[in-house]
Amino acid sequence: MIEEILRNRYEPYLDGLDIYENKTSLILSRVVIKNDFRNTGVGTKIMEDLVSYADRNKQIIALTPASDFGGNKNRLVQFYKRFGFKHNKGIYKSYEFKDSMIRYPKLNETMKPIIKNLLREALMSQEDKVIRQVANFVNFAKEYLEINDDVQVKLAFERTEELTTTAYYNLDGFIMVYAKDRAIIDVCRSIAHELVHHKQNLEGRLVNVAKDGEDGSPIENEANSIAGVIIRKYGKLHPELYS
Repeated sequence: MIEEILRNRYEPYLDGLDIYENKTSLILSRVVIKNDFRNTGVGTKIMEDLVSYADRNKQIIALTPASDFGGNKNRLVQFYKRFGFKHNKGIYKSYEFKDSMIRYPKLNETMKPIIKNLLREALMSQEDKVIRQVANFVNFAKEYLEINDDVQVKLAFERTEELTTTAYYNLDGFIMVYAKDRAIIDVCRSIAHELVHHKQNLEGRLVNVAKDGEDGSPIENEANSIAGVIIRKYGKLHPELYS
C-alpha cells in the first residue's frame, strides 16, 4: 500500500500522512511536511512517488487542498496541477468523489491510440457510424457495377415528400435512402438496388422510373437480383455487416 511505502521512505520529514486506498482509487486526505523541511522539495518527491504508483496501478487520486496545516490553499492548488490534477467539475467531474481535485491515471504511450479510437467510436453518433459504413459500401458497389460518374447517394434520417418508401432514385443520378432505425445491411441493400437502376439509366434502359421500375418488371427484377449479389459479395469481405 502506498501510504506505508511513503511513510517508510519519508518518515523523518513527515508530521502526518493519511491515504485511503482501494483497487481503483487513492484519496489523499492529509500530507503534512515538518516545518524544517518545507520548501526543500520533499513534497514534490512525495507527489512524484504517489502519482507514479497511481499510474502503474491505474488508480484515480482525489484530494482537497486546504490551509488547515499552515499551507496556502491557492498555492497548493497550483502545486497539485503540476502533477496532472484537475478541478473535480465540468468534463473532469467524478460523482464518486467529494474532493475538489482529481487526477486520472496516465496511460502508457502504446495504449493511447487504442483508447482514443475507443473514445472516438463511443462519441460517434449512430448516424455518423451508419454514414461511415455506407460510404465504404457505396464505393464497393460502384466498382462492381462499373459506375464511374458522380452519382449522389444521400441518407435520410427523417421522412421527406419524395421519400415515402425505403429508397428514391431520379434520372439525374440522385439516390436517397431512408436509414433511421434500419439495419445497416438493409440500408446497403436499398442502395445497391438503386445503384443498379442508375446503371440501367446510364445504359439507356431506364426511361421512366415509376413505369419501368414497377414490381415484377424486368428492370425491377434485375435490380433485386444484382443487388442481392452485391450484398453477398460485400458481406463475405465484411461479415460485421450482418451484426
